[in-house]
This record gives sequence, C-alpha cells and structure tokens, in this order.
Amino acid sequence: MTLSGQPCSGPPRNAGHGDPRPEDLGGIAYLRGLTRRGFITTAALAASGVSAAFALLPDAARAAGSYQRPCGNVRISSSWQDHRNRTPPSGEPGTDYAVGTGTPVVAAANGTIRLVKTDTSTATGRVVGMAHDDGNYTRHLHLSRIAVAAGQRVSRGQTIAYSGSSANGSESGVGPHVHTSLWLNTGAPTNYGATVDFENHVGDATDPNPPDQEVDEVFIANVRGSWYLVVPQGTAKPRAVVLGGDSNAAASGLPVLNFTWDPSINALRSAVDGIG
Repeated sequence: MTLSGQPCSGPPRNAGHGDPRPEDLGGIAYLRGLTRRGFITTAALAASGVSAAFALLPDAARAAGSYQRPCGNVRISSSWQDHRNRTPPSGEPGTDYAVGTGTPVVAAANGTIRLVKTDTSTATGRVVGMAHDDGNYTRHLHLSRIAVAAGQRVSRGQTIAYSGSSANGSESGVGPHVHTSLWLNTGAPTNYGATVDFENHVGDATDPNPPDQEVDEVFIANVRGSWYLVVPQGTAKPRAVVLGGDSNAAASGLPVLNFTWDPSINALRSAVDGIG
C-alpha cells in the first residue's frame, strides 16, 4: 500500500479511502491519524532491511519473531535472574536448561553462525554464537559437540549443537545443561553482562510459525528518496529510524507514505522525532 501526498490546486478534494488531502498535511494531529495498521513479521523486516530497527517496534510486533527454546519445554535449573542474583553476579547471565548430555540444541531463529568455540577452556566450555536476522544475538554454552561452522546460515529449529557439561578445560566441568544467553541489537557482543532474559522472548513452542501481527501506527516514510521507519513511542512523538536507501522497504508489508512536496515534508518533520 502506498499513500502519496501531492500538491493540488483549486478547492479541496475529497480524500479517497483514507488518502491524505494535501491541505491537511500541515498538522501533527492529521499525520497521526494518517498512519495505518500494518501486518509485520520479522522475516519481512529482515528481507526489507528494516531489522536494525526491530527493538523499537511495539511488543505486538516483536511477538511475530518469538524465539524457540534450544531444547524444547524442559526444566529451567537456573533462570536469567538467578544468574544476576549470584554473588558475584554471573559474567554472562542467561537461562540454564536442564537436559542430559547429547540433547540436540536448535537455533532460536533464523540467522548466521558467528562463533564456534570447539575447545573446553574457560568457564563457557564449547560455545556457538549466532547473529539473528532481527539484529539480536544468542550464545549456547557447555556443549558436547557442535554441528555447524562459522559463517553458516541456519534456520529456526535447525540443530546447531548438542548439550554437554564442558567447562574449565574439562568435558565435565559443570553439570549437564545448556546455558542460553541473549543480547538485543548487537551483531557481536562485547559486554557479556548486558544480556536480557531469553525466556521473555520465547514464543509458543506448539506454534513454530506464529501468525503475522497487526501493528497500529507503524509506517514507512519516503522523504524524497530518504526512507524511515516511523514507530510509536507511547504518548510522545513517533520516532523515525533511518533505513538507508530504499532498503526494499515496501517488501516489509507496512504502509509506505511518500512525502514529495515541501508542506508535507515540513509536517512530517514537526510530527516525528528523527527526520532530518
């Protein structure tokens, strides 16, 4: 869907099915009323280049990219908060899933393998690190065997490793489990303490393909060839995130609003934070 604001002459025309009347594009209230609901999935975002702005999306949109647990619905022996509550706190807070050695470990979401640590040295033991298409990053620790290579593309649910007890130079440095860590908005974590609770990003394991989510007030603005994702920020002004180029933005399935003349561009700038 593409909505275009174009100059006009003569008396105001009637707007067709929600199309903006150019004379109405001068106010913030109208611009907010102009946004449309859009159906959004992380796969569409990744394909369109919008994924870098994923963290700004409303919770309803993020649900479309819900992660799969590494070993299914198994007992958690130590939660992310448990790791943070330790004295001293864990250097890499994550979720410990209690499974026996040799249990398949699957990818939480589509992405690319960025780290394969095959030795048992350090407290992490064997590790697989993965950059996901939504811009986030996961690591799985204490593995017995790794089934992927660095640079390999993998799909959600694909087996990437097998659980174990590796740590501190030994195959049995810890009890058998899988430790899973999650970072938001990073392709390669450097602050290992800056994780978030993986369990807060897990979807319904019985529905590996969650339905598209209908999102209010999210749209893409094309400002004379500069593309932005415009995302609501509660009661504050919507925030605009630069996409760069056209980013194949129309492929995301979100409404695209083309700003092509000065009054409409000025109205967008006054209504949205981040439009240069």
